[in-house]
Amino acid sequence: MNREQPSVTAKTQKMNLKGMWVGDFEQLLGELGEKRYKARQLASWIYAKGATDFSEMTELSKDLREKLSRIATINGVQLVRRQVSQKDLSEKFLFKLSDGEKVETVLMWEADRVTACVSTQVGCPLGCTFCATGQMGCKRNLTAGEIVDQIIALRDNRINHVVLMGMGEPFLNYDEVLKAIKIMNNEMGLSFAAKRITVSTAGIPAMIQKLADENLKLKLAISLNAPTDAKRTKLMPINKKHPVKELLAAVKAFVKKTKRGVTFEYVLIRDINDSEKDALALSKLVQGIRCKINLIPYNPVDDLPYDRPSEERILAFRDYLYPRAPAVTLRRSKGEDILAACGQLRV
Repeated sequence: MNREQPSVTAKTQKMNLKGMWVGDFEQLLGELGEKRYKARQLASWIYAKGATDFSEMTELSKDLREKLSRIATINGVQLVRRQVSQKDLSEKFLFKLSDGEKVETVLMWEADRVTACVSTQVGCPLGCTFCATGQMGCKRNLTAGEIVDQIIALRDNRINHVVLMGMGEPFLNYDEVLKAIKIMNNEMGLSFAAKRITVSTAGIPAMIQKLADENLKLKLAISLNAPTDAKRTKLMPINKKHPVKELLAAVKAFVKKTKRGVTFEYVLIRDINDSEKDALALSKLVQGIRCKINLIPYNPVDDLPYDRPSEERILAFRDYLYPRAPAVTLRRSKGEDILAACGQLRV
């Protein structure tokens, strides 16, 4: 448990164990006069086995189970609504949190790949002008437990990839996101290989460098969306604080440190960033960086003054960009008809 959490003896209400990890459990068990090795069993029951009640934890003694039930719970997110796309069968889930706030999570199906797009904040403080979530503002960060529990709630779908690309900026909730990733990545947790976990950021250089030092083999995606400061600032106000040059310096340092490439996400918006001149500038911008550019045609959002380029213009941009850039893919967003596509999440 972190220092902000009161000791067992000082608690006036039950603590939620969902989101705590082995070190936290060791401290808790020590306060209860129990052997610390049982922390691994407790973690495995909550995450790997999905226990929701202490009575299920048969490896633990009856006495310990009773102690835990008196002081703790294993509360998770509550499903409010499920929507299924009629176009591609992707699904969107609205979850209610313990304080009544809500977040959205998306499940995407593609052959044998099942991807959960997970939220890390209630809303987002960055205010990207083309994004529905950005118009909400940010109400609060999610806990590690709330992040992980979006996956646990959907685990019957045999999820094998996780992208932290839902509501929120993961790097503005770094500690809880990192804790959630470690739970996802551990065999006592959700057992996802690090290479199947992707963190997406609008670009906070210090946090990109910090992630590089964590020695995790996960994937990093950068929302770039424009090749110049003038255009990127119009779309993404964070660019005023962290301009393109600073962002790319951090990305280069990340690639050098980790020996892994990154993905640049580029939302194509009609008459804003979709010209041949933009494609040329983008290709020059990423020269020398081990990367892939993922083109995403803009998904319309009510009340926002942007449109998707024509199919002809989208393909022309792609074909001009490659082979001038190292690798280029065109991503067709899923769930547009249920407002579950990239940039459309909002509660």
